[in-house]
Amino acid sequence: MAAEMVQGVIEIMDSAHNYQYELAEVIEGIKNLQYQINSSSDASKKQVEEHFTRLKSALIAAMDKRLNQLLNEIEHIRNTALKPLDECKTLVDESLKLAAQVMEEGTLILSNEPEKNMEKIIKFKDNPMTKSLSSVPAIPGPSEVACVNVSLSPDFQKQMESVIAMEGKVMARAPVQIIDAIEKPGSLLIQWADEADEDVEISEFWLQYAMGSYKNLNESNAVFHTAYVGLLTSYLTKHLRTQTPYTFRVCGRGESDTPWSAWSIPRVAVTTIDHYQWGPSEGKAYGLSNENKTATRTSEGLSHVLFSNIASFLPGNTLTIKVLDDADKSPGDGLCISLTNTKTDAFGQEGVIYVNLYGIVFVDGQEITMKLPEIKKGSVVAFQAELLPNRKVRVSVQTENKEVTFDWKVDTSSNSTSTAETIMLFSSATTQNNLGFFFGIKFSQEDWKIAVD
Repeated sequence: MAAEMVQGVIEIMDSAHNYQYELAEVIEGIKNLQYQINSSSDASKKQVEEHFTRLKSALIAAMDKRLNQLLNEIEHIRNTALKPLDECKTLVDESLKLAAQVMEEGTLILSNEPEKNMEKIIKFKDNPMTKSLSSVPAIPGPSEVACVNVSLSPDFQKQMESVIAMEGKVMARAPVQIIDAIEKPGSLLIQWADEADEDVEISEFWLQYAMGSYKNLNESNAVFHTAYVGLLTSYLTKHLRTQTPYTFRVCGRGESDTPWSAWSIPRVAVTTIDHYQWGPSEGKAYGLSNENKTATRTSEGLSHVLFSNIASFLPGNTLTIKVLDDADKSPGDGLCISLTNTKTDAFGQEGVIYVNLYGIVFVDGQEITMKLPEIKKGSVVAFQAELLPNRKVRVSVQTENKEVTFDWKVDTSSNSTSTAETIMLFSSATTQNNLGFFFGIKFSQEDWKIAVD
């Protein structure tokens, strides 16, 4: 009885401990949400302040510029209109001086016995200055000269205030949000959704990523790279480091000439699945480079076959094999996916899908009807697999826009993904009974160069 009571206490303590752990996780979640609210609010306030500071400077500069333009126009009209009047006034002033001289000369003649100075009178009358007294300059009427006015809009201030009042929009959430980040070999499949209002239609998206967690990023050290711009709502971001956090963000817009929306809530994701890579080459028949993603056939070694390091091609993923360089073709050479990595001489056996260099596809050693283009330098061969009921796998092989698709019944009894190591590696990436495939190549002639992605 006492032992049962003690055990009950232990169980209650265990429950309390687990409860504490769960509550600690809740607290951590609350802290993360608080950080999201506070950091986004602070960043938005800074963005608004900087934006309106720029607007103020630009607005004052534009107003000063327009003010100077109007003042210069007034001065130009003034100077243009006054010039002929100033010239006319100068002429009148000269005529006044001439009339004064004539009057002075006439007064002098009349004051000195004019009857005895007829010669001076005749000369006075014939003087050109005397004859010009009858010419009076004409001046324009008031309606013929400028009368400067300015037309200013009485509603402009209200219009300007109205425009400023419409600038900016505060949103609790951006109209596009990342909804999932799915681990893939050496990559992450980022999916997002349009959460905009019904009256806002978003048709183009822009996905960016930066290495590191957004909590450790700021404007001075964040280096975001464009991963995708287009119409799709998902994108596979490749060539990522495993066990390394990446921050993703996405935004959208309607027409191509409209501005982009605000960025989504940053999403931090990590891929724990190593990128596809070739396994060790027996006898150094293949030289490996580019983090073991590229294999080059050498002149050494008796084996012509090279497999991946593990059965890493999983249903739901895509395997891409690229021919970077080619050489002479030999019978039996080609590419494969296989349940095992024990085929050391040929690929035409059960448990293997094999595509030879002439585009002929073999399933479990049997040739199928449909044929792919010839495989040569520059060829890109993509394998896709989808797990179906009854232990069947729907396989698609595509190259040069031609595709063959078939259902393959596989025997997984020999599949090495049942080993503890492979299950540990891929249990987090797939729930499809841990079914995985090796991929392999076989080349007899040296200088074939093959990359896997």
